[in-house]
Amino acid sequence: LPQPAQLGPLLEDLGLAPADFEASGEASRCLLIDAGAGDLAAQLESSLGERGAALLWVPGSPSEARMAEVRNRAWPHLHAVALYRGSSAKTKRQSLSGGAELAGWEAPEGAVLAMRRREHVLSPEATQEKFDKNASGWNGEPGGPGYPHFRWMRRYVGLYEKHPGAKRILDFGCGAGWVGIEAALKHPGAHLSFFDPSPEMVKISENNCREQGLSDFTGRVGFGERPPFPAEGEAPYDLVISSGVVSFSPDFEAWMQGLHNSCAPGATLVVGDINPNSAGMQKRRRERPLVPVRELNGVTPDKVRAWLEQKGYRHTRSSSYQLSFPMPQLMYVNETKLGGLLSHPLVWSNALATRVDGLLGRGLAGRFDSWVMGFKAPA
Repeated sequence: LPQPAQLGPLLEDLGLAPADFEASGEASRCLLIDAGAGDLAAQLESSLGERGAALLWVPGSPSEARMAEVRNRAWPHLHAVALYRGSSAKTKRQSLSGGAELAGWEAPEGAVLAMRRREHVLSPEATQEKFDKNASGWNGEPGGPGYPHFRWMRRYVGLYEKHPGAKRILDFGCGAGWVGIEAALKHPGAHLSFFDPSPEMVKISENNCREQGLSDFTGRVGFGERPPFPAEGEAPYDLVISSGVVSFSPDFEAWMQGLHNSCAPGATLVVGDINPNSAGMQKRRRERPLVPVRELNGVTPDKVRAWLEQKGYRHTRSSSYQLSFPMPQLMYVNETKLGGLLSHPLVWSNALATRVDGLLGRGLAGRFDSWVMGFKAPA
């Protein structure tokens, strides 16, 4: 195991210093750990501070699959934010936001997973910073090669269940606001509320509402664990839709309670998210050391359904959508090499596969990356 000082370029890239690895108080700010030694989870749980960083060292030139296995052993205590491979010649950094080549380090050849505590990566502060920084990327670009699929997904969830006569609609974690907008357009006269951790996403949602001709809407900044709607004195909602949000929550119980509190008696509830047990998601976790935190933090539809049914909700239907394979691969080729030539055929194929899965009673659910369910709240 090298000394922290031997990993100078890596530490500089992370904004750390060798002194950060010196013990102080009950928990360290930083740890350098041999990834192959002892009970990794126990070491991390007992000695790393809440906002600490852990560097997991593997000597030599380990495969991507080997580093993914190290990452999986550290979860759910830690989440990998970067992978460094280095020698005296050079150091290469991989991250989800891009790579870089750094100067060589003084340690032997090896690989380091830079990791942060799960609670920190999913904290309100980190979540807001991430979404503010990438807000425009969540807003579909009309005319772009990926837009038809983006539009199909948001309409599929937004129109999954209707609530005739709905007066109040809530988009519970709105992103760019499109799911709630699609629902509001199909419920004329209803007021639309929406919230997101990111002030930038709320602004984008407000602009999208205006561009779609909606005028009766309210956006606020907030988190599902303590939603800003309904505020004290405000009525709960007839139709509540939450798409792709629970996988970002650090506290499943608190998030579900917040969702429940937003529903009026007899309300229609739609919940959708990624499927952590899909063949595609499992393959990514086996082969890729760096994946978005939500792919590790995702929950199964069965877990969500069980929680809601304990509260008296009646399940109305479930569906799968977004094929794990080969849809993402074909969409990538379509967007990067074919200029959108296959955009509409791919959307039609995905929609057809979703329909077939429904006819089979979701017998193909493991082949899809996302799920959505409808519920009726107790009267």
